[in-house]
Amino acid sequence: MSADELELPAGGQTLRLPGASRDAALHDQLYRYAQDMQELLRNQNELEQRYRALRESYESIAEGGKVIEGLIHSSRDIYLMTDRAGTILQCNPSAGAIAPVPRLLGVCLGDLLAPSHLEGFRLLIERLEGGGAAPAEELELHIRRQGSETELLIVAAGVMPARVGGDLRGIHWMLRDVTRVREAEFESEISSLVISNATEGVIITDCGGNILAVNPAFTRITGYSAEEAVGRNPRFLKSGLHDKSFYDQMWRAMRTEGRWQGQVTNRKKSGETYVEWMALTCAQDSEGRVLSYVCVFSDLSLLVQAERRLFHLTHHDALTQLPNRELLQDRLRQMIGLARRRGESFALMCVDIDRFTQINKTLGHPVGDMALREVASRLTESIRTGDTVARLGGDQFVILAPGLGRESDIALVVDKIVNALLVPMSIDGHDFNIGASIGCALYPDHGEDEDTLLRHADIAIGQARRSGGNAYAMFRPAEKPADGAVPGGGSGE
Repeated sequence: MSADELELPAGGQTLRLPGASRDAALHDQLYRYAQDMQELLRNQNELEQRYRALRESYESIAEGGKVIEGLIHSSRDIYLMTDRAGTILQCNPSAGAIAPVPRLLGVCLGDLLAPSHLEGFRLLIERLEGGGAAPAEELELHIRRQGSETELLIVAAGVMPARVGGDLRGIHWMLRDVTRVREAEFESEISSLVISNATEGVIITDCGGNILAVNPAFTRITGYSAEEAVGRNPRFLKSGLHDKSFYDQMWRAMRTEGRWQGQVTNRKKSGETYVEWMALTCAQDSEGRVLSYVCVFSDLSLLVQAERRLFHLTHHDALTQLPNRELLQDRLRQMIGLARRRGESFALMCVDIDRFTQINKTLGHPVGDMALREVASRLTESIRTGDTVARLGGDQFVILAPGLGRESDIALVVDKIVNALLVPMSIDGHDFNIGASIGCALYPDHGEDEDTLLRHADIAIGQARRSGGNAYAMFRPAEKPADGAVPGGGSGE
């Protein structure tokens, strides 16, 4: 190579430059090298930026994955990852509500379901495998808890398919436990059903006492519809028969014990009063605050009527409907106590029907019974308001006349009775007359207890009968009862 020539590499080739142009060629070649170097540096910077961005994305994704994994792990909801057939591949600790986590892995979710929910599960799997989207609404599933054939875990299932290139690779399940919610709803439905069909009336009020709801039995008993009752205070049902102290005692029990029950007389929409048995309770929250009041009441009208009917049958003569011996003795006992406290007198009169045995024998017992009812009616019409007429049995009646202390006053009453009984009777085509023998005893002159007064009045009947009948006689201490005579048992002749 000559001294004026320079050998330079260029693109893998050797260039031979004449000596005169060596400097220019070298400068041009270096310039191109500098451009190549800048391009390489720019590419390197872009690669480094892309690397950093990818690294940041990876770290962000990894961090997000850890967050999601932590959320799933700590979630109270049950998370399951299954394959496309529903076999469990992964689950979180909350899945222990179904069974221990190790025992769940490899088990098909469908095998854990109650039979009634298998069809819905199968249709969902078919839909996802066919490329369909997950349903927007949650799917309710009933899962059998391990070790129990009857205890179910009720869950609302959210489903998200995992796809790669359109192919179903797995299914994510988020199961929220709604067992208590469904049980509460069921209890609420049952309670509502029971209240709606109860024979007892039900009133539910707020803590201020304003009615929130009533049941159909309330309307049937009171006559007020739900629309007429809701929003009002139950005081519109008051009968006015209970004083303020009654309601004060009721609410005192509610404040101290949270409940009260007792018999109340209220008024229906028609204005009719009725007796009810009321049970009042307050519903409280977990902190003891009153949320509402619940009143359950039953109509005792039929029971009260039955009790009154039973009392009437027990204390009244079945034939004449007059008080019987038991009720007479009770009233006589009360009259003695009242007269003793007031220092007053009263008269006791025993009325024995004359010729009644003959009527029974000649005309028959049916006519005799009708005659006794007629006697009862005439006696009732003859006495004063406040007097009592009772039938002891057979043909013997007793009259209690408070306030009569003189024989002259008694004579006026007895004359009215005798004259009423002397009016001829016409029964079942038979006309006949009856009469009466009346024996009188005064309290306290002729006795201070019921047995003595009855016995002395019965003795006086004998005196009246010996005078020829249709008469009366006052008890005279000298008179003695005949041998074997039973007080209160007239002869009926």
